Amino acid sequence: MKEEKLSKLSFFVEPKMHEDFKIRLHYDGFMNQSEFFRACFFGYLLKNEQFLQFLDSYKIDKNIQNVLSRQKSIKLRKAGLKTNASLGLSEDEIENIFDILEEELVEL
Repeated sequence: MKEEKLSKLSFFVEPKMHEDFKIRLHYDGFMNQSEFFRACFFGYLLKNEQFLQFLDSYKIDKNIQNVLSRQKSIKLRKAGLKTNASLGLSEDEIENIFDILEEELVEL
């Protein structure tokens, strides 16, 4: 079996915040920090609407990204969801379209 290369993500927090975080993880049933961060990571990458709404709120609270950029990002995301709904395409079907396009472009 071929061993997969993995990337390590890390950052720093104050010790008290780390202790509180570990307590919350235990309380919420996460086995370890990695499991929690993978959940967040995939929620972000898979564009989980609830996770993205949380990030929108966080950006406002922490003044991340200017107002116009945030509004444009939200508008584009909603337009994309509306287009997907009107076309009736699932995430798998959209991925298949991109795979087909990628194969065709390689042949050019």
